[in-house]
Amino acid sequence: MKKMGLFLMLAVGLSLVFIPLMGYGQDTIIKDTAVFDKAYVPALFLTGQGKVEESKLSMKFLKEGWTTFTKKYYSAQPNDVQWKKDMDKVEDLIMATDKTVAGEKDLPGAHEDLEGVRMILMDARKRNKIEYFPDYLTEFHGYMEEIFDAADKKKPETLSEKDIETIKEALPDAIEAWDEAKKSKFNPELYGFSPEQVGKMRNLQKTEEDALLALQEALKNGDKAEIIKHALSLKPKFIPVYMLFGDFERLKK
Repeated sequence: MKKMGLFLMLAVGLSLVFIPLMGYGQDTIIKDTAVFDKAYVPALFLTGQGKVEESKLSMKFLKEGWTTFTKKYYSAQPNDVQWKKDMDKVEDLIMATDKTVAGEKDLPGAHEDLEGVRMILMDARKRNKIEYFPDYLTEFHGYMEEIFDAADKKKPETLSEKDIETIKEALPDAIEAWDEAKKSKFNPELYGFSPEQVGKMRNLQKTEEDALLALQEALKNGDKAEIIKHALSLKPKFIPVYMLFGDFERLKK
């Protein structure tokens, strides 16, 4: 019995040696993800704006940030067989984006590649029960884009019944997603937010909430001009919220 007990202890000890490191708590990975996003968000925004030189500089910081993140977290979720595959996909997208930006020819394409980065990482976090506040914003973004695209470049006379139906279908999901973001836990310290930034974020969230409710009211009244106005207001009011998670200041230095 003693020999068997000793054998089991040795077996357990050896197995522990070969189990990949999982010693990172939620707060640690959230904090490090927020650091990565300080580089990611400017690159996403600037490629979307078509700003070549600024995009090149932002990609330098993004590559550095991704290298730091993956050194620590590439093997952090050994029970998730998709985790490393997702990290590899993100790596490929970042490298493809960097090549595109360096070529100065297809920044919209580079922007689309970077959109894929946040979707992949959001799905990876969800699978592993990592609650990360910007993921709520990403969820909302999809519904908001549907609404915006349906109203974009439209006039009351060209806004079709199909457009209105698209907006009607997406709006409840958008409102629910925004409400989830508002009710979610937010620890400013994990994201490096100052009290001023927290206050600004809350004010911006309220502005977007008001725009959603105004659009809801316009749909009830059937006023096409108001529907277009409020549908198109969602995106410019959303962008400043998401931009708070990026570090744009170091691009100016």
